[in-house]
Amino acid sequence: MELKDYQTNALAAFEKWRNALELAQRDAADDVAYFTERNRPVPDDIRNYPKSAWQKLAESGDVALFAGRYVDRTAAGGGPIPHICFKVPTGGGKTLLAAAALERLNRPTGLVLWMVPSNAIYRQTKAALWNREHPYRQMLERASGGRVKVLEKDDAFGAGDVASYLCVMLVSLQATNRKSKKGQEDEKDFLRMNRDSGRYVAFFPDSDDALGDGRLLGQYPDLERNPGNGTVKHSLVNVFKMLRPVIVLDEAHKAYGKKSEITDEFVASVNRLNPGLVIELSATPSSSRSNLLVDVSGVDLKNEEMIKLPVNIRAFNNAEWQYTLNEAHAQLERLDDEAVALQQSEGRYIRPIAVVRVERIGTEQRDGGRIHSEDVREYLTQNLGVPPEAVAVQSSNRRELDGVDLRSEFTPVRWIITQAALMEGWDCPFAYLLVVLDNLQAKRAITQLTGRVMRQPDARRTGRQALDQCYVYCRTTGAGEAVQFVKAGLEQEGMSGLDDDIRSIQSANIKMVSVKMRDGFRQKAIFLPKVLHSDGNGGWVDLDYQRHILPGLNLGAVGPHDPQAAHPNAPQSQGAAVDLQLPVDGTAKISVTDEIYDPQELYLDKTARVSWYARRISDIMPNPFQAARVAGEMLQRMRDAQQDDAAIYAQRSSQAAQLRQHVTKVLDKQAEDVFTAKLQGGEIRFDLETGGHNHLVEKSYSIPIEEHDNELQRFGKSVQLSLFAPMYARHFNELERRFAFYLEEQKALRWWHRVAVRQRGDYYIQGWRRNRVWPDFVAMAGEVKGKPSILVFETKGEHLRGNDDTDYKERLFAALETTFNAGKMTINDGPAKGVFRLVFDQVGFPDAESAISKLQGAYNASPATQPWPEAGGGPKLGFGKDKPG
Repeated sequence: MELKDYQTNALAAFEKWRNALELAQRDAADDVAYFTERNRPVPDDIRNYPKSAWQKLAESGDVALFAGRYVDRTAAGGGPIPHICFKVPTGGGKTLLAAAALERLNRPTGLVLWMVPSNAIYRQTKAALWNREHPYRQMLERASGGRVKVLEKDDAFGAGDVASYLCVMLVSLQATNRKSKKGQEDEKDFLRMNRDSGRYVAFFPDSDDALGDGRLLGQYPDLERNPGNGTVKHSLVNVFKMLRPVIVLDEAHKAYGKKSEITDEFVASVNRLNPGLVIELSATPSSSRSNLLVDVSGVDLKNEEMIKLPVNIRAFNNAEWQYTLNEAHAQLERLDDEAVALQQSEGRYIRPIAVVRVERIGTEQRDGGRIHSEDVREYLTQNLGVPPEAVAVQSSNRRELDGVDLRSEFTPVRWIITQAALMEGWDCPFAYLLVVLDNLQAKRAITQLTGRVMRQPDARRTGRQALDQCYVYCRTTGAGEAVQFVKAGLEQEGMSGLDDDIRSIQSANIKMVSVKMRDGFRQKAIFLPKVLHSDGNGGWVDLDYQRHILPGLNLGAVGPHDPQAAHPNAPQSQGAAVDLQLPVDGTAKISVTDEIYDPQELYLDKTARVSWYARRISDIMPNPFQAARVAGEMLQRMRDAQQDDAAIYAQRSSQAAQLRQHVTKVLDKQAEDVFTAKLQGGEIRFDLETGGHNHLVEKSYSIPIEEHDNELQRFGKSVQLSLFAPMYARHFNELERRFAFYLEEQKALRWWHRVAVRQRGDYYIQGWRRNRVWPDFVAMAGEVKGKPSILVFETKGEHLRGNDDTDYKERLFAALETTFNAGKMTINDGPAKGVFRLVFDQVGFPDAESAISKLQGAYNASPATQPWPEAGGGPKLGFGKDKPG
């Protein structure tokens, strides 16, 4: 991993301190020997070599500018404790600096205690240190020459391990202290680390050594003893005291707390372990507790492209939480469009994610009053068209993100709902948008969660303005007030110097406006066709993928792709060695070798595992046993082709991607076949039905409008053919606006309607995939030779032509158009027809023109003078029917 400049500078400062410390320690040893030989008392200052080293560095300006006076620490067993602190903002790579510092200590063996203050940080650190491919772990491997043992406090280890390996033990700070930060008893972990255990007998004298405890106490007088008999406890804490470990104290400011008595308690709990060295990591350390060696500012992170800036804050006053979520959804869609364009132009993958803070998240807390996580989930999936698999809830009890790699292209998550679970120990650079729906605790939420959306993917800018910034949307809080909260939050995260990068997008007060169906249509009931499935009892229900499509798939018939066809050879690299000692003839000697590409060969476990591939298709293969079967068959095919595990490992990412693509394609084809067969057999139908199964277009709905919003106008006049009025420009993107103007020019049309995906209960179409299709426009054409027509359009950017989603919608629209036009629904005693089209962003919209041109020539009169078509005498309802009475 390439280090940033500020990280390189921080590690250079650490090496300078290490060297000064070693020199001071040698000088102190010589001085102690001098006084001892002369039977003179040794002054305390001479023994305090860490202070001497620090003062020399301070005099030469090699410590942080605001370091303050040196802070002494004394081990419980006596003697000074060298300790320094890296002040690094959240997102600045504190853990990386700690791992790199251990690499530079020149201690290939011994014990390191990696202490963390919370369960969230524990899980995050464990995932990194246990992963042999992670940069942190590889730094430790280099520090030890490839001999690392990563442990937890309940793992057994012996004196031989410490002598031969770099043993890194992950420990919760509370486990070393009888009282937690809140002053409550934390008995379980504390007592476990302090009790006698047979796991550590190698560190203690044999049981038949009567003088062993005495010798041990002479060397380590502070060892804890068993009450009653006074024998030395064979406890993990006593092992720590004897080994004098290096301690990495992560998030030191959170560990020490704010109250002095708590701070003293936790400082004492660290000193009690007799550490040989303490490396603190903190965003906001206390100068009264920590020796500040390095001070990294927010400006340093900004200059190194580590964070997204500016922070754009938008506040919504007098708005319902649904409105705030609507606006956030629109922003996330804009960011996603930018991300798609980035991937197509540069091949760089980013999937923008929104983090939503709610008021309630517990199973029994959904009371209809406070905003609950399930309220938000339902609104996202049912009203905004977000796929269910794209939404995850993360709390202390509901951990839907556990085991999920949010950066993977295989992961669909784009919305994360939380209350407090992401306050710390969470790192996802794909998070771009913080949405604070919390009312009562908005200040705290904005302050503590802002840092969660600031990290820049891959620590480098994209060159696209929208993707190089982050966003905070909040309700019931003024923008000016929100700015102050964000500034306070950045200070708490150690990001000083960024005041100019916090921008307020002041939202005007929100007012609710009633949008109504125009007078000419308000007395009619307007229906739109839905995709229905037989309920088996002569009735019809909305088509549901889980109930009606998924059971028809034959998972047992799914097999893997041919890995040899995809990758006939393992990746190869060719290396050349040039001998610069030229022979007499003046030509260089060059030797060429062929080798399988194998980075970090010494440290990587290359065992090919079924579970690795099975996990990457588990979301699309709902049966885990079938997913494992497919993955196993693929591995067997590769082994049958004489590939060993190293060669398979080298191809794992590309093969997993092709396996997923293959399985998706096979299952999608099966789902399409199930859908088509049911459509042809009458089990699925798409027509206007009597009995209330049609989609009834509401007569009016309320929408929130900002103070300065303008109506959608063409040539200075409001649009005239829209089914509803007024229409507002902010609800149309540029392509949709131009298409609406195109529809305004079509004399064959009676009306057009912009389908408001964000409006509860608006129109959608269900196909053979899980995700609903939300068309952008529905239009009604007047009668042509007695045949009125309904037209359904979805607009698409030209760059999206030919991609998988576009192909799916084209096939679905074609199938539904055929089925609809084969129906017997009548209006004015004539059959009605349907047109379903994708419309691409081209001059003149030829895709729509082909559908409308047949109507245009035959329809010469102005639509405004034509009567609204009445329902005919056939058995089906029409597009418009007089309301009863």
